[in-house]
Amino acid sequence: MVRRRSPAPRRNTRRRRAGTGVVLWPFALLAVVFMIPLAVDFLASAWPAVVVAAVLVLGVGAAVVVGVRRVGARYRVEALRRAGVDALDPALFEELAAELLRRDGFRQVRVVGGAGDGGVDVLGVAPDGRPYAIQCKYYSRPLGPGGVRDFVGALQARRYREHQGVLVISNRLTAAAMRAAREHDLVVIDRDRLADWLLDAYRLGSAGRAPVWAARLRPPSPWG
Repeated sequence: MVRRRSPAPRRNTRRRRAGTGVVLWPFALLAVVFMIPLAVDFLASAWPAVVVAAVLVLGVGAAVVVGVRRVGARYRVEALRRAGVDALDPALFEELAAELLRRDGFRQVRVVGGAGDGGVDVLGVAPDGRPYAIQCKYYSRPLGPGGVRDFVGALQARRYREHQGVLVISNRLTAAAMRAAREHDLVVIDRDRLADWLLDAYRLGSAGRAPVWAARLRPPSPWG
């Protein structure tokens, strides 16, 4: 009689995962609790040095800002001088604005100032295709809100309604004139921004802008 062997027990092929996780947050909590008194003691003993270091950092930063602004102011004055802005007449001032538009990539730039210009002196089409209407004010004194309102009225004409209005002035605007320009979404290029424009630190339209701070730190180049 043949005896049947009982089947061998199956081996469990599944791997048992040992619990190897270590809880670390109690140790981290203890480290924080231990370090807080040390940090407080350090600050209590070293706060004069911390204050002095902070003052020095702020002082150096302020000095750098003032220095950059002074250099920028000198470059602006030099740019205006080289372009001869203060020696121009209204017609040549319009030609200067037209030349800067061409440099910025504007197309179909033409000076239309004169009798029957409707309050617009220069026309041009920006690189993105938007038409621009520019009024040039060659003034020896700041422009008031009345001049801004006159230009806004000129832009209401049918031929200029789709144009972006730009006011270029050889001087500056009063605070009231600046508020009026912002209310009517005008682009204002006053004396300071005109100097940046000459330095190629400012560009009109969608042609982009060069870094203003970089332009003010390099020697100015003559316009033309």
